Amino acid sequence: MAHGAYTSGAYGSFRVPHAGAAHRWTAKLLGASMWFFMMYRAKQDGPTLLGWSHPWEHGHHHGDDDKSHH
Repeated sequence: MAHGAYTSGAYGSFRVPHAGAAHRWTAKLLGASMWFFMMYRAKQDGPTLLGWSHPWEHGHHHGDDDKSHH
C-alpha cells in the first residue's frame, strides 16, 4: 500500500476536489429551482396523483369564460 499525505483519515487515499465559487453558486441555483418546480407541480397535480381527485372533477372548463355564446 502506498503511503502518502492522503492515506490517513476516514476516506483513505480519496482526495475531495475543490469546486469554485461559480460552480457552487450554479449548483445551488439549479437545485433550488428544481425544488421550487417540484413543489409547484405537487401543488398543481398532487391531489390527482395521490388519488384524492380526478382530472375531470376540477370544475373549470378550458376555453369557457362565462360569457354568453352567440
